[in-house]
Amino acid sequence: MTTDAAPTPDDERAIEALLRRVTDGWNDGDGDAFAKPFDEEANYVVATGDRLDGRREIAAVHQRLFDGIFRGTRLWSRPVDVRYLAPDVVVICSEGAILFPGEEEGSVEPNGLTTTVCTKRQDEWRIASFQNTPTSSLRTVRFCWRYLISHLRRRT
Repeated sequence: MTTDAAPTPDDERAIEALLRRVTDGWNDGDGDAFAKPFDEEANYVVATGDRLDGRREIAAVHQRLFDGIFRGTRLWSRPVDVRYLAPDVVVICSEGAILFPGEEEGSVEPNGLTTTVCTKRQDEWRIASFQNTPTSSLRTVRFCWRYLISHLRRRT
């Protein structure tokens, strides 16, 4: 779908900052900071297909992850497609991965494709919907292997 909805430079910067705040919240292990860019009623579909409803649930679930299996991880992603459907709606498809301690961006292939829908209300951009889709049939095996290796590195 194409539209005549050309983004302004301010909108582009605001959306980049919005996505950066999500990444920073993840990298800091802070569920509230991670979820803050999401709309109060946002929906979030995780890679397993489970759905989280609203910013509060997104924050709580992610804080449990940051305190557990994802402690010390970093998030990286890169947009592969950005489409403005209207002046106040953008859909962003990105690829990326979770990096365990000791891993660098260039050492891990993207293993997920995300779709993020951002909306602008009262001059503020928010994430209205997010979905994470695995992109590899061996994603789970590779993920578990990388998790194990990162924990073994910590012990040596």
